[in-house]
Amino acid sequence: MNHLTKTFDWIAKRWFVLTIPFFLYLLCFFQTITAETPEIFLPFPETWKETNPSVTEGNTVPATVSLQTKSKDSLTPSDQNGNNTQTPTNSSVVLSNPKDQVSINTSLPTSGPIQNTKVSDKKKKKKEVIDPSKASYQKGKAYLSRDQKKSAEQEFADSYNKEGDSAKYSRTENTNLFGLDGKDKESSTLVEKQEDPDLKIKTQFELARSLDRIGNPESEEKAYKEYLKLVTDFPKHPELTPRAHYAMAILLIRKKEFRSAAHQLVNVIKNFKESEEFLPSHYYLGKIYESSWEERDLERSLKYYQLYLNGIEGKNPKPGYDFRKETRERLRVLGSSI
Repeated sequence: MNHLTKTFDWIAKRWFVLTIPFFLYLLCFFQTITAETPEIFLPFPETWKETNPSVTEGNTVPATVSLQTKSKDSLTPSDQNGNNTQTPTNSSVVLSNPKDQVSINTSLPTSGPIQNTKVSDKKKKKKEVIDPSKASYQKGKAYLSRDQKKSAEQEFADSYNKEGDSAKYSRTENTNLFGLDGKDKESSTLVEKQEDPDLKIKTQFELARSLDRIGNPESEEKAYKEYLKLVTDFPKHPELTPRAHYAMAILLIRKKEFRSAAHQLVNVIKNFKESEEFLPSHYYLGKIYESSWEERDLERSLKYYQLYLNGIEGKNPKPGYDFRKETRERLRVLGSSI
């Protein structure tokens, strides 16, 4: 009895020390149960579409799915008939530990209406505008490539009568063809109808050149007038104005009007140094001063020939502007005669 009393006294003195391990054991046990990782259930689009009656076929707004994290036994609740009645409405996931609480937003795209929107956008694109004058213009160019000028004239006339975008190019083509036929009045009418300034000067030049090609004195006079009109109406065009001065000079050289021809060539040399006609103008000035007229000057002719040859060295002149062979021959002849 005395021994039992001593035992109880010993336990009473040490009860606090013995209870601490016991409570620690209980705490670890419950924490293990509550800290079990929850399983997240996300429905497939097919299941979601079948079980969510609020979504219709024409709805293009993505639905919002809601998930409540539960234990393993409560993930798939069933109604009294045993059917799965879980309908996700919001994609928020709540964990047992407030610090681990996470919110997930999931958007599930619907099919059908988005694709229909893309198709409707394609239909809204503007249809390609067809130029009513283009077909006739292309036919005219085809006839012209086979030298069928009458058929080409008819197609070009049909093109600019339709007043499409290609009509202005058809007017330029027929201006050239009418000029070759001596129809300068019809050509002049087409020139006046050109509204684009660049095309107007080009059409004017084509008329003058076509009249120049005929080669008889009457057409040459008409060509000269058209060239003169071009250089006075468009005195600063960087391409066609020097070409018109140059063409006038060659026409006048054929007519042996050397002084007037030299005036046109000097105009090119002074005012259009970057043009393709700049160096060839020196060659023709050499020819003028070598020719037999009252101002013949062989030394000046030699100078212009040499300037042309020096300027053309290392360059590749375009066809019709290459006089290197002729210039060397004239330098050889003039050098031996002076």
